[in-house]
Amino acid sequence: MNPVVSLIKGEDGERSLREALEHLDGMEAIVPKVSTVMIKPNFTGALPPETGAASDPRIAKELAKLALEAGASKVIIAEGIGSGHVSLKDVRGLGEISEMKGVEVVDLNDEQTEVVDISEPLAVERFEIPRVVLECDFLINLAKLKVHPQAMFSLAMKNLLGALPGRSFTDPEEAKRRGYLTPIIPGGGKKIFHDLARDRGPDAMQDAIVDLNTVIPSHLTVIDGLYGMEGKGAPVQGRAVKMDLLIAGTDIVAVEAVGAAAMGFDPASIPYLEHAVEKGLGFGYRIEEIDIRGASLADVCHEFEPASAAFLWNEESR
Repeated sequence: MNPVVSLIKGEDGERSLREALEHLDGMEAIVPKVSTVMIKPNFTGALPPETGAASDPRIAKELAKLALEAGASKVIIAEGIGSGHVSLKDVRGLGEISEMKGVEVVDLNDEQTEVVDISEPLAVERFEIPRVVLECDFLINLAKLKVHPQAMFSLAMKNLLGALPGRSFTDPEEAKRRGYLTPIIPGGGKKIFHDLARDRGPDAMQDAIVDLNTVIPSHLTVIDGLYGMEGKGAPVQGRAVKMDLLIAGTDIVAVEAVGAAAMGFDPASIPYLEHAVEKGLGFGYRIEEIDIRGASLADVCHEFEPASAAFLWNEESR
């Protein structure tokens, strides 16, 4: 049976989410009863969703509400922003979500970690992963629709980098002054991915992302494409693209493929998607293998300008 992916066009993100889930038989058919559900958004730099860089907190709130209504006992909104200058408390709209009954907001940069070995790794032998991530029963991956200079895309599979601790300081006293509980985090965290891209090329970073997804499975994947991001400064300083899209499914590889296709790229030409299928992360990445419900790709596709690795090292562009 081909994987089902919902592709919904509309400005109302909460309404699009509910419509998308209907194509998947509803949240009740997806979320186990009395489970701990973790929602992993992409809150890059605590930037507003209109920039195209970050998930819309309203989508996270609606996901939490629907998961609780479906019988989840607890919902955790968890993110580890990869910057020492902002934290989750700086995300607009997150305070309101934290006040919901049954919902907890967790900064993954301040959580205890556990070393997890990778079986037959493509690029990375082990990761340090927050225990709260490993202990959740069900993970909802709330990603963005963005290009990336090294990983090609910053979609659902790369979004899990934010499930690793990413805050780092060379001065523990400065970190303490800023109020961070974990001033220096042992291990590679997010940094290892960019080091691989620098030292061994983009393919190594993409393979490392596949490795990470083998130990942090996404049970439901939602790509917030209300605004996307393209261009040389993506995935943080690129150009926002108003797409009014929401993409959802339980097969992360198929959702990733539809996201790439919506940005004008051919999923069949993306090596890491093939590697992800080989690792058992999904069942199909070719568009003809996916049952797309809702809008048609032809009607929503916008050719995104790729990101540029050169921009990363251009200080005048920052």
